[in-house]
Formats: sequence, C-alpha cells, structure tokens
Amino acid sequence: MNDDFENADRELAYDPPPAGYNASSFRKAPPPRMLDHPRIARAVRMIERTPAAATTLQDISAHLGLSPFHFQRQFQEVMGESPSAYMRRTRLDRAAMNLQMSGQPITHIAFNAGYASHEAFIRAFQRQFGLAPSDYRVAAQKVLPARPRPEKTDLARVKIGQRPDMRLLAMRFYGSYASFEENWRKFADYLERIGFPLEEARPVGIILDTPLITPGELVRYDCAVVDQGFPTDNTALSPLQFRAGRYVSMNHSGSYAEILRTYEFVSVDWIAASGEMFLPDGNGGYEFYNSPPWNHVGAMQNLDIVLPLVS
Repeated sequence: MNDDFENADRELAYDPPPAGYNASSFRKAPPPRMLDHPRIARAVRMIERTPAAATTLQDISAHLGLSPFHFQRQFQEVMGESPSAYMRRTRLDRAAMNLQMSGQPITHIAFNAGYASHEAFIRAFQRQFGLAPSDYRVAAQKVLPARPRPEKTDLARVKIGQRPDMRLLAMRFYGSYASFEENWRKFADYLERIGFPLEEARPVGIILDTPLITPGELVRYDCAVVDQGFPTDNTALSPLQFRAGRYVSMNHSGSYAEILRTYEFVSVDWIAASGEMFLPDGNGGYEFYNSPPWNHVGAMQNLDIVLPLVS
C-alpha cells in the first residue's frame, strides 16, 4: 500500500492507487482492454454474481460446457490470472471499497465478500492489501477528499427516487477511468459490426471499481445499452439486470475528465450530510447517458450518475 495516503491528486488514474496494492504481484499479465471472448465473458459474469452466493469452478465450467481443466487454462490465457484468483481479488476490492465508504461491521463486509469465516477474510485481506481490515479502514478513509460542508444549493441537485427493473446488454472493459470514453467508441464500433441499431441505443455505463483502490489496468467498466430485444447469440454482449430499488442520482454535464468530482460529491459530501447509506452489494454505480457518449469523446458529456441506496 502507498505510504503517502494523504497526497493523492484528483485525477482519473493513480499509479499506484493510494488505497490499493501492486497489481503485478498478483498476476502474470493484465486482462484484455475489451473482453470480446464470449465464453470467458460469460464466466466473468458468473464469478461476479452476488459475492455472498456460492459459485464453484465446477459450476462455471459446466455452464460453459468445458472440463474444469480446460476452463482454467482458457481463462488464464485470456485474463492473465486463474478464475479463483480473479474471484478472490475482485471480491476483496469490493470489501475494501465498503471499508472505505461505510461504517459497516467487518463481519458483515466479510460475509458480503463471500467469506463464511471472519478469520479467513482477515488473512485474505491482509495478503492483498498489507493491512488488517480495521487498520485499512482508518488509512483508506484518509484518502477521501476533505472539503467544506456542501451548500444547500448543491445538495438540492441530488435526487432520490425509485427506479424500475431494466434489462441491459453489456460488454466488459478493463483499464483506468481515463480510457472510459475510448471504450465507448470501441463499443459503438462493435455494436455496428453486429448490426445493433445505434440510433436506437440508450447507453448506460456501469462502474465496479474505484481508482483509489483498484490498480488502473484492472478497473472494471461495462459499456451497456438498454435491451430492446436484440439477439445476442454468438456475441460478447452479456445480459445484466438493473435491479428495481431506491437510487440517488445527480447530473454531470461537462468533461468526463471531471467526473470524479461529481462522484466525490455524491459519495462523500452528500452521503455524509444526508444520513443515507449505499447498498453494500449494489453491483456498482451507473451512468445513464442523455446523449450517445461515443459522439462526444473529449467534449462535453451529459449523464446522470445513479447509485443504489439502502431502502
């Protein structure tokens, strides 16, 4: 872990992340920038299901129609690490995020990360982050930006409301926040190649990691569109469910390079002033785009940041 916790600049990529770890010590190679391998994309989605749900290597390999041996070899070749290493690392990243952003008991965080034993969670967490969870929480919270109490006019821009179920079609990308806009351009090219009508697209981004914790090359981001019945057989698009529930939202109109300011306001300033709590297993944060992001790369983007709240 970086010793200089309190000197993190506000930017889209940190090297190394101030509350993170050295990625090269956990893997042989980075994952692909765009995961367009249909079989491995399906495996990743199974691994990333609600962490508290048990998922075994045998379950995944049977779902893909492969033997466990051939599945592990293929996953390692594409992703640069074994399925079990990927599962452990991503679940512990989620646990670190919950430690940084909430006051939840560590036992609850361990369970939500898929650990039945508190002791096993502590050992695994310390191997990845170099600190026990309780010590990590204290250190990681020092990375969060300290700013003046938010003004009432700023707080009024934040909206809370119920949102309905929605089915999405998503493609996985890996890389720092600085690559997200280029990801959208690649995603639009892919949609065109498979015959998806871009003029009807309703784009939704899904952020699963924070650059304060996860090394840039490992940050997960899904480019998605609302499913309107497009056939996905033999494509790398994965069906995902946006779950009905209570969400907080805030509009971001400006350069994507400034997006972290908006995320910080909602997840640090607003959450502290409101007394609300984020849903611990909310499956990421969402970006609902009001115009196609691939048409505005490097220019003004207009989107609503949407984050799940405890009901």
